[in-house]
Amino acid sequence: EIVDEEDSHLKELKSQWGEEACKAVVTALLELNEYNPSGRYVVSELWNFKEHRKATLKEVVNCLIHQLKAMKSLKRRERPN
Repeated sequence: EIVDEEDSHLKELKSQWGEEACKAVVTALLELNEYNPSGRYVVSELWNFKEHRKATLKEVVNCLIHQLKAMKSLKRRERPN
């Protein structure tokens, strides 16, 4: 989606809150469209906090495997003998 810089809402936002706030809103809109163009609802994203970036596919898979193993061990502990 292309952002219309002449949009009345953007102009009002820029006049009331300044250029930085307007840029933040435009960036958020573009990111929403990038990750989910059909619905504009929030999509969770796995993040590598140590390296301050999005997680790679390999990191996502490793995280899922780790979570599955943790869930399996919890189920084993909860199982009555």
